[in-house]
Amino acid sequence: MKKKILKFFLFFLLSFSVARPLAAEEIWLKDISLKELRNLYHQCGYEGIRSYLMLPSYKYPKIFLKNFPTDYNQLSDETERNAIFIKILAPLALKLNQDLLTERTEIETVSKRFAETSKLSDNDKAFIEAKAVKYDIFTRLKGFERYHHLIAELLNRADRIPPSIMITAAALETNWGTSRIVREGNSLYKTLVWHTDKGLKPIGETTDNSYRIKTYPDIYASMQEFALKINTHPSFAALRNFRRERRERTNNISGLILAPYTYGNSVLRNYAGIFDYTLAYYELQSIDKSSLDDKILTKDIIKNFKKYITKM
Repeated sequence: MKKKILKFFLFFLLSFSVARPLAAEEIWLKDISLKELRNLYHQCGYEGIRSYLMLPSYKYPKIFLKNFPTDYNQLSDETERNAIFIKILAPLALKLNQDLLTERTEIETVSKRFAETSKLSDNDKAFIEAKAVKYDIFTRLKGFERYHHLIAELLNRADRIPPSIMITAAALETNWGTSRIVREGNSLYKTLVWHTDKGLKPIGETTDNSYRIKTYPDIYASMQEFALKINTHPSFAALRNFRRERRERTNNISGLILAPYTYGNSVLRNYAGIFDYTLAYYELQSIDKSSLDDKILTKDIIKNFKKYITKM
């Protein structure tokens, strides 16, 4: 009798575990509608001050969109449109910084070993060389001097970019997500490519037919490339140098502090001023102090939005 009861109990446990799917720590969504997105945000409690500032928790849900809602451009209310724009990009910008800081930590680990021994293993050399290529660092130096230089430059370039900077730049470049380049190319920052037929053909901009607007598989890829531009392009050298100074002195790297150094992103003389005003008006500096919420999304939410969930 006891054996039968035990078998039944084990069968019950196994059945329950199979029937109850594991929840995900994050979800990636594609081609979701505004109505469904609002519903998802409501179910996750993603409704903060001004609709997008998650205060006082400073926690954002791991809800990542691969593209803007299919009917995003039908939003006529500017306040709601801008709030949803920020809500879409905030988790992505926080994830980007998480990835950047993970990469930086790996470089710091190698740097520490190099400082202690003045040598690098073959694996560490390969790692540093690969990162140097990624971050566009070149030197003819050899041996110790080479890796001393490369590591120093990498620590200057591979660093966080305040989410407020990423969100503000995207808002100004795409008119809060309403631009054609977002709708047709998942482009948040209007990256140009020359002498190719790949990408979006400019409309009404110029008679020059030698360039295109780069397209991306998703908006996160666009964000990643713009971050790499900030961390490598000569026009952002002043921003990187000031960021390094702030890290060494106070470790306080916020968008409001770096905003004056964004002039390298535009030929407009007052661009940095417009940038600073937009960032401050929408209080995006609060997102710089935030982090992604580690709470697991419930199985019911995953079930309800299953048709929109895709892989990273």
